Amino acid sequence: MFFKQKNGFTLIELIMTIAILAILTIIALPYFHEIMAKQETIKTSNKLISSIQLAKSQASLHHSNAVICPSQDKLNCQVNHWNSGFIIFLDSNKNRQVDANEQIILAESTDLKYGNLNWRGTLSIPSLTFQAANGLPIGSNGSFYYCSIAQQPAYKIILSHMGNVRIEKPLTC
Repeated sequence: MFFKQKNGFTLIELIMTIAILAILTIIALPYFHEIMAKQETIKTSNKLISSIQLAKSQASLHHSNAVICPSQDKLNCQVNHWNSGFIIFLDSNKNRQVDANEQIILAESTDLKYGNLNWRGTLSIPSLTFQAANGLPIGSNGSFYYCSIAQQPAYKIILSHMGNVRIEKPLTC
């Protein structure tokens, strides 16, 4: 007698496999979102700190004011779009807006999914400006607030009047 070997799953084996995968997914999904939220916080903080350092150095190097401002389209400054991204540009006429003859140094996407980012400066100006002469902020000392919507701690990235950056965890956002 010759028996033919069957390659496949029975219906019960398939149902059991799908049930086990569903249970594992239900257990793992909240932890996955927690890890992604934590990574977004770290990535956003690192992007902001390195961008601030870049703007300071470019202002001194090119002897022109350097501005960091929120931008959704990565071409113009747009108020309250920090969650989408930001740009750094050399502002030769000091109007805090990108003009035709001004160079965009960096266009950065943030595309935040697990939190909100905003800038709270001393002069209520929605952008940061670094002086051409020495790279120090012009009335732009303040803080970036990253407020997580996924039960992660909030972060406050503080820019001092001397252009130094530090990170704190505020009590409220």
